[in-house]
Amino acid sequence: MSLCRRQTLLLLGSSVLCLPAAAQATLVIVAGELPPYVSERREQSFLSDLFEEIGKQMGMRFEFRFMPWKRCEIAVEDLQAWGAVPYVQTPERERKHLFSEPLYAKRTMFFYYSPSGPRPEIGFALLSDLKPYRIGGVRGYYYEQMFAEAGLRVDFAVGEEQSFVKLRAGRVDLVPAVEAVGRDMIKTLFPPEEQAHFQMLERPLHLGFNFLMSSRQYPGNAGATGLLARFNRALAELRRNGVYNAVAARHGLS
Repeated sequence: MSLCRRQTLLLLGSSVLCLPAAAQATLVIVAGELPPYVSERREQSFLSDLFEEIGKQMGMRFEFRFMPWKRCEIAVEDLQAWGAVPYVQTPERERKHLFSEPLYAKRTMFFYYSPSGPRPEIGFALLSDLKPYRIGGVRGYYYEQMFAEAGLRVDFAVGEEQSFVKLRAGRVDLVPAVEAVGRDMIKTLFPPEEQAHFQMLERPLHLGFNFLMSSRQYPGNAGATGLLARFNRALAELRRNGVYNAVAARHGLS
């Protein structure tokens, strides 16, 4: 471990774990734009509101910082942030990071644009079946390696908005997005007369959950009394007492 990294660990440990009892520690959370789940626009950021409630349970506060997705993962790895949200577990990430209990369930779908109405269904048993199509994607997302291994032609962007703009312009044929995110993007970016021309393939790309991702090297993170365990207990309590469902309902996610 380098001297610089060792000093960083010591500073983080002193700032987060060794505060006086009356003080309220702050943990930095990094994220990209992904409304309605997380956004600098608080009214479109379910996770910002949820983490505020989790902080009350933990006796801590969370500070959200927004940046491109690639930088989010680097910020966690370099211990500049305690956590990044929302992330999918992959074997590569699990070697370096810890993951919380699920923050929410999600369904990732392929969207397409067709002014002439729904097209004949594009079926795919394997991702490689989509080789004839141009795929839009976001750099740093979990599917980046999956698409590369399948040999797909992918035009990467830095965020969801750029991908949907490319889809509308005909620069790509298919764009993967969590269903709620895709619908929100379409509603936000395009006039009503165009919104109806966006469709989804029937088969999902991915069914699963999104998580908070935190470095295994972050001071005080591991163990039954560590930061991540406390976070998980607070999240479970919010699910039990109904606060989680109330926050989700405010953001149209119930």
